[in-house]
Amino acid sequence: MLREFALEPIGPVSIEETSARALLKLSTHTYWRRVWPAGLGLAAYIIDRFGTEGLRGRQVLDLGCGVGLIGIVCGRLGARVTFLDREAGALAAVRRNCRRNGLGPAQTIGGDWNHGGERLEPAAYDLVVGGDVVYDDAEWPALGTGLMRTLRTDGVALLADPGWVADGKLRAAFRRSGFAVHRDRRSVSWPPWRLTHRQEKVINIYTLRRAPHAS
Repeated sequence: MLREFALEPIGPVSIEETSARALLKLSTHTYWRRVWPAGLGLAAYIIDRFGTEGLRGRQVLDLGCGVGLIGIVCGRLGARVTFLDREAGALAAVRRNCRRNGLGPAQTIGGDWNHGGERLEPAAYDLVVGGDVVYDDAEWPALGTGLMRTLRTDGVALLADPGWVADGKLRAAFRRSGFAVHRDRRSVSWPPWRLTHRQEKVINIYTLRRAPHAS
């Protein structure tokens, strides 16, 4: 089904995702088929942080992109976006959603940090974005290594979490990988397509930059 997400000032973003009924049948291999609160919160945060011109011409990587909302928002803000996901179905959906939102052909790479991440050009990205990609603390060291490898010296990673992980533990893990870590919070009304019975969900958005001592 198609769903529109109102994200001012860029206007609605149209995303193909699974229906609410089908949501009950999702497994961990099909979570990519939905936009989740952390993704929506990060998309809105990016618009507020960079404005309509702040990403123009920048190289952005959407990590674990799912249906592509975050990367598509970056594209609408003028960025050149690469979409990375381990699921081939997710990348096919991203290509359709990019066309649907008036973007050029999507640049996609299949895999994760342990596979597709190795095919990414080193020091190539000004910004790496990811919603709901830090839920498994066992993957944090690989994620930190991948970010350090692919970000430019002055690059930034923005990772969103809906409160699933321990804040102090996450901060410590990425500091060990060589990053300075800052947390912002963003509230989203969920689900946004309902007029009533919404819930306010607080999203933790982590900004990662190379620590001054990191090489």
